[in-house]
Amino acid sequence: MRPGEPRTIGPFRVRSRLGSGGMGDVYLGATRRGQQVAIKLIRGAQLDDDEFRTRFRREVRAAAQVRSRFIANLVDADPDADLPWLATEYVAGPTLSQELAANGPLPQADVLNLVAGVAEALYGIHRAGLVHRDVKPANVILGADGPRLIDLGVVAAVDATRLTLTGQPVGTPMYMAPEQATGSRATSAVDVWALGALAYYAATGNHLFEGDHPAVVLYRVSSEEPSYADSPAYLRPFLDGLLSRDPEQRPSLDEILRSLGVPESTWSPVPAGGHGRVRAARRDAPERGRRRVRVAVGGGVAAVVLAASAFGLWQALDGPGEREEAGGTTTSDRPSESAGAPEDLVDPTDESTDTGDSAGPAEPAGESQDQPWALGSTQRLGEGSCWIVSVDAVEGRQATLTISCDQAGTAQYGTPTPSQWLTVSAVGQDGTTARSTAVDAGPDDTFFEQGNLTDPADVTLTVTLPDVGELARVSVRHTENGYGGDWAAAG
Repeated sequence: MRPGEPRTIGPFRVRSRLGSGGMGDVYLGATRRGQQVAIKLIRGAQLDDDEFRTRFRREVRAAAQVRSRFIANLVDADPDADLPWLATEYVAGPTLSQELAANGPLPQADVLNLVAGVAEALYGIHRAGLVHRDVKPANVILGADGPRLIDLGVVAAVDATRLTLTGQPVGTPMYMAPEQATGSRATSAVDVWALGALAYYAATGNHLFEGDHPAVVLYRVSSEEPSYADSPAYLRPFLDGLLSRDPEQRPSLDEILRSLGVPESTWSPVPAGGHGRVRAARRDAPERGRRRVRVAVGGGVAAVVLAASAFGLWQALDGPGEREEAGGTTTSDRPSESAGAPEDLVDPTDESTDTGDSAGPAEPAGESQDQPWALGSTQRLGEGSCWIVSVDAVEGRQATLTISCDQAGTAQYGTPTPSQWLTVSAVGQDGTTARSTAVDAGPDDTFFEQGNLTDPADVTLTVTLPDVGELARVSVRHTENGYGGDWAAAG
């Protein structure tokens, strides 16, 4: 703890400081009975902004409406304090994206249990008349007692405004529904689409839509049919329902929960949902060696995830912003490289902020990288990204990379871990693509062993590439947003 930092916040004793950013600080706290909580303490110029305080009160009211065993629930808050704060349940464990980066796709039983848990969390959100709008792997924590959905900071009332005041749709492009990508009003059906995209990712490790820039992804989401032919056979009928481009044809959450065999004693049907139907992908499938999620105290094999960081942090499409994500052994406020300005959590009774219809994203020029970069070529992975990468050499199935983050060690970016943020893949001459995982790492690999970057200095790392036949390219991309590029495997 730094000098002058609080020893108590509200009724909680502060145990340690876990992160900070432009919005404030995050602390690990405890109640008198020993319950651990994650506390977000707001600081900075926004304290004198009446509009910010009004928005913060709305967030707290929205979060207080939602209770679920699969959500990091609100514990307490004081939005009117001199330094406003809120506390949520503390959740330890890796995000879904981190788990897949380390160990590859989940087996069938784990996929279905994951989907059931997230569906029940969304049911709780929808029952409160809210829509999450940003269901994605980074917002699902694999806790010891099941998955937890976080980041309620972007929830909105079902009848709220359709866009942010900056004209950008709310959410993460890879997991947006088509109508969300074009700026239409978000209904509960956008969360159903995202649940399908999440299930596909958990089972395959792939995203439904990818691109070198968020605008490319937005265009593809809004104009192309999703392709999930590579998903396991047990999942395809399920995805047929959830990934319908027509939101009216997607199933409601109660239909999804019934199809998964979740006992109705744990929930009650949502009134008036979607009108579609979902074919069952039931959870009574044979167990296939459920994986044990390891959480190390003070180690680097799992992340401590701060549920409190979910509130008050928004994402848009361009420019640096704020985000808190799991990584290394602690969590700090770190921007997604596609993050942007804060958006208002809209009061559903305030019609003055409705922005009207949006024309949606225009088709970008140059959607893909036509030619791979040469070995040894140093490239920034995306406009506004901190990540600078060079694939220096490829010998057999081992690649040598030089990696840096030019914002590492700053208050906003914290100390990022390369393997938590970046995915290295092998691309064969026939287009077969497979990504490297810690499970397949060789004894000389250092990519998955590299810890947090504390400054912008380069690190040289080695990684074993999966066997894709004759190797054509080495791809390095941002794990969550998909931008990046390819290097030729031969000089």
